[in-house]
Formats: sequence, structure tokens, C-alpha cells
Amino acid sequence: MNKQWKKQAVTLMVAAMAVSGSAAVYAAPQAGGSQGQKPVVISAAMDYGVLVNGKDVTGAGFMNTDAKLVMIPLRSVSEALGFELDWNQEDRSAELTKPGSPIWTLVQTGKDQYAVNKMYKSLGAAPVNVKGMLYVPANFFSEVLRASVAVDGMRVSITSGEDDVKKETTSGKITEVIHNENRKAVHINGTGTEGIILNVDESTIIRDAEGKKIELKDLAKGMEIEAVHSMAMTMSLPPQTYAYEISVKSDKEEKEQLATAGAITDINAEGGNLRVTIKGQGLTEQSPSEVILSLTPETIIEHKDGKAMKASDLTADAEIIGYYSPVMTKSLPPIGHAIKIVLQ
Repeated sequence: MNKQWKKQAVTLMVAAMAVSGSAAVYAAPQAGGSQGQKPVVISAAMDYGVLVNGKDVTGAGFMNTDAKLVMIPLRSVSEALGFELDWNQEDRSAELTKPGSPIWTLVQTGKDQYAVNKMYKSLGAAPVNVKGMLYVPANFFSEVLRASVAVDGMRVSITSGEDDVKKETTSGKITEVIHNENRKAVHINGTGTEGIILNVDESTIIRDAEGKKIELKDLAKGMEIEAVHSMAMTMSLPPQTYAYEISVKSDKEEKEQLATAGAITDINAEGGNLRVTIKGQGLTEQSPSEVILSLTPETIIEHKDGKAMKASDLTADAEIIGYYSPVMTKSLPPIGHAIKIVLQ
């Protein structure tokens, strides 16, 4: 687009505004945005009033006519909610944190990707920079910052809602502990795409079986835990969520068990004794990746949701977790007695 064309476009836009009486604003793609980003057309003036906890905040919102979403200023609203905003000029992104809160997110100009539970989520409209102020969809504050948002006419009301976050408690066995510079999480009740991943940070409270505070590095595969986490989960496989608390259950019995997760590669009922071969991943340091388990009438067989199952429900290629006694043969693969089989 040459300079002369731009001048003509501006002239036509001003003329159209004068005739129609509207106050349309054209927000051009910003540096750092995605390639091919479409211009954002703002209908009406910046006339959506914004209140946070009943008080007016600096700046007004506008309607994004393309996405049909109300856009409101990020900095003034997030700071009114107690968040701290750090701006990165190089990639035109904003990082939001709140002291004492597990909430962390990153937004980038021109990208409809908002960090939620270490995953990206689309909200229907990308952040847009208008006259040096960054605007995000109003639902950003409910979907990401966990506040309550209500749009009534030309007014957007936002109230702190972190204390009202819906939580639930899940119990299970740790199948993986992720602890590195880039990520901290605990995978329970499955491997690969199965189970749940609990994302943790410095605000997550972790306790041992006696109730004493411990750290993520103290957790290990095979531990039975109970986790209080957000009901909000990603749509990924496995689903991911944020853990507020993790408590290790009594592991006296667990120390006498080994566990292997994987697919059934063979089912043998010769001699009247049912045996299943599992090949996958050992869930404790002593557990082999492949093991043959003999089932007895005392072996518990259940679905991962706790529903009782039968031996006939075990089929080739089924994903299971097998719990068994550490007393095994020295063959390859070793043979042991199954204590419990959990279908994934």
C-alpha cells in the first residue's frame, strides 16, 4: 500500500464517518502479531464503561465487530484485580502474575492464544493495540484470570472471583513426576494420553502422609496421592489442570506393591490360570516395563473410574495398570501375582 493510497483511504474513512455519524476506529495489525492478521474494525466509539469491584477503571471498552466481542483495556483492569503486568517490547507481549496466586498467563499482541494451565486457549479475538493501549476480550478475565464478568448494556462489570473457583478432589497413583526448569507437574492414573496431569507451582501445597509440607522433588512414581485441583481442564490428552494441594496417602501397603502400565500383549488361560502380559512402563523404580501377571480369585479388577470389572473384560491391546507383589520369578519377562488390575 503506497502513501498516496493510504491518504485516499483515510480521506474516504473520515468522509464516511461524517456522513454516517459513527465513530469507527481502524486498528491496523501491530508489530509482533501473526502474519496475515486482518485489521480490527471497532464499531461505535470507545464507549463501554468498565467497573472492577464496583469502581470505574481507566479506559473504556469497544465492540470488535469482527468477533462480536467486547474488548477492554488489559493493564488497568488486571491491575485493579491485583495483578502485576510486565510488558515485553521485543515480542509485544504482556506477562501477568499475582502475588500469592497460582494464576499466571502471557498474552501477545495479534495472537488469539492465551496461556491457561500451561496450555494455550483461544478466546475468539486476539489482543489488539489501539493508540498504545492493549485490549483483550472481556471473557479473558473470566476464562483466564478467574474473575466474574457481566456485560449490561454499555457497561462491563468485573468482580474478583478467585475465591469462588470451583475445585474437586481426585485420588490416584503417580505415574510420572515432571520437574525441570520449564515445567513442574504430576501425572496420575495413567501414562501417555491417559490419566490427568496436575500442574504445580510454588503456590501448590504438598504434604506427606503425616501432614508435613514437602516439595515436588519428594514425590515419586508409585505414590498414592489425593489432589485438590481446579475443575477447569484443558481439552488435551491427557487433560491438564492446576493443583492447589497434593497430599500423599499412607504408603505402607504401597511399598509392598509394584506397578506397570501399558497394553496387554498376550492373554493365556492354559491350565485354568489366567495370565496377562503387560508391556509399557514401570511405575516404580523396581517395576519392570514388561511383566506377566497371574490372576487369582482375589485379584481386584476395576475400571479407572472405580467400577468393578470382570476378567472377561480384559482383551488384547487393552491399556491397563497392573499392581503386583514384588515376589517374582527371575525369568524374562518376570512372572508375578496380580493384586489389582485397573483398565484405562
